[in-house]
Parts: sequence; structure tokens; C-alpha cells
Amino acid sequence: MKRWFSLAAIVVISCCALMWSQTTKTQDSKPAETQQEALKQFGSTDSAKWTDTSKEAAATDEQKAWLNKGKPETISGEVVDVSCYMQLGKTGAKHADCGGKCVKNGQPIGILTSSKELYLVIPEEHHPRRDGQTNIRDAFAAQMGKQVKVTGMVQQTPQGKAIFVSNMDVQKSGD
Repeated sequence: MKRWFSLAAIVVISCCALMWSQTTKTQDSKPAETQQEALKQFGSTDSAKWTDTSKEAAATDEQKAWLNKGKPETISGEVVDVSCYMQLGKTGAKHADCGGKCVKNGQPIGILTSSKELYLVIPEEHHPRRDGQTNIRDAFAAQMGKQVKVTGMVQQTPQGKAIFVSNMDVQKSGD
């Protein structure tokens, strides 16, 4: 009986020591705001607007009204390869290599928020995007499976959401 009691006391003491060490680590860790700042950031509040090429592309009143629905926003979430996420539910570090390759080879980039909202990530500049003069793929592929913060113009329809980010801001952030 004494052996059982001694063993139980050791287990209880070990558990308490483990809990105390975890509490100490939590208290020593960075505050939540600092952890958020540590996220890789793409886009900026200064560039979260429609560029002249996007405004020019809105040729009709209907298209101008559509463009005006866009709002500057900052979202946080995991960078995902939309094709693998939608087809197979793949996320996280285990999928980073595959997802990075898919994105570099043309598959759409996404941000999956903690509430499981999926945003397509698209370069904002209309004509350069259309003419292949923008490249956000390498910068986002390097962050595949990681948490990021993205600022840009958000368009939302019943079919989905997209965030349009400045190519220049992504290139600066991706260095």
C-alpha cells in the first residue's frame, strides 16, 4: 500500500511540475499582439485601393458599380493551394512542399482563415496581371502552410471571396 501511495505522490508531483513549467513558458512567451506582428505580412493599408488599371478596366457603369463594392481589409490565415484544399482538404506544414509546387505552376493561391473562410489571393493590378507582368506566386509559395496577414481590396460574392493585393507590396514582403 505504501508503494502505491508513493507512486501516486510521484505522479501528482510530476504533473504539477509539468503544469507549472508550461504556465511559466506561457507567461514568458510573447503577448498576442507581438505574435500577430510576427506573421509574414503582404500588402499595406496605403496600397489597399484599386489602381488606375483596374479602374480603367471597369468600362461600363455596371462594372464601375461592381468595382466600388470592394473594400480595403486585412485578413489573417493559412496560405493554401486552393486546388488541393478544395479537392482533398489538404492544409498545414505536411502539404507545404506539394502546395508550393502547385502554386508556382499556376494553381490558385488562397488564404484560409481560422473560421474556415477561403479567400482567393490575386494581384490587384488589372493590366499587368492580364499581361503576365506580375508574380506573387513565389512569395506566397514560400509561405505555404504558414499563417500570414494580407491587406488588400476584398470583393465578395455569394460564390466566394477574393483579396486583391499590390504586386509591389508582395515583392517587397517576399524578399
